Amino acid sequence: MKKTTFIVFVMALLFTCRPLMAQTTFQDLPVEFRKNGYPQLVEECKDVLKAAYMAQNKLGTYYDIPNWEGYPVELWEYYTGEDVKKHVKKRGLVYLLMPSPEKLATWIATTCWEVKQSVDTTYLHCIRDFIKWQSGAQFAVAGVVYEAMYTPDFYEPYVFKDGVTVYVSDKNMVPADKHCTDEQLEFYLHLTNEDLKPNTGRYARICSTNRDQYYAAGGTEDVGDNDKNRNHNWLKVVRELYQKAWNSDRNELMIAWAKSSPYMVK
Repeated sequence: MKKTTFIVFVMALLFTCRPLMAQTTFQDLPVEFRKNGYPQLVEECKDVLKAAYMAQNKLGTYYDIPNWEGYPVELWEYYTGEDVKKHVKKRGLVYLLMPSPEKLATWIATTCWEVKQSVDTTYLHCIRDFIKWQSGAQFAVAGVVYEAMYTPDFYEPYVFKDGVTVYVSDKNMVPADKHCTDEQLEFYLHLTNEDLKPNTGRYARICSTNRDQYYAAGGTEDVGDNDKNRNHNWLKVVRELYQKAWNSDRNELMIAWAKSSPYMVK
């Protein structure tokens, strides 16, 4: 056997025999935390979910949403506060897949343990508070999210698909006055990628994870970048990772955010 071939063979053997990196489960968390800290975190996550302002009037639960088959996606109708320009409360429709307090608490705890090998409240509360103010743990599968981000009480519509802001290509389906019609609201619930402009938003719910953080955490799918190439593949990756988290103790999008976030440095 030639020397070069032998070296390649040995390296391949070592790689295949190398143990896989452990992935944190709830049972990996310290016993004391599971007994006392976790129930407290669950109560705190109930408070986080109270910030879910779109969860007002539940219209139904659907298990057949395209690309979300088998998941309990809920359709919610909601109203904003009185808009400072239109002087009315704007109506929204959105499909949400929100975690229970227990699921959210588990994701937060396993993220802290995996990233910091700690369940210190400094880290737990960092993630908890960030999620509360960034999204209220509302993962928008499809629909409109009204937010008064730049002007108090001026509620602007942001269209979401697979937990990411998207941009509709048909100008007739974009409200010039920032007040969606019923036709537009229904249209947003059934968007396909063909209805969208080439670029998507940067951030993925529920923790505002971006593409750079995804790559830094080991992500290998080509999702473009955070600048001019914000391609549609980001929607697919976010969807698949959130669906994976739904049936897991881990949320890889949350872990990716925590690994890169300056808020997690102590």
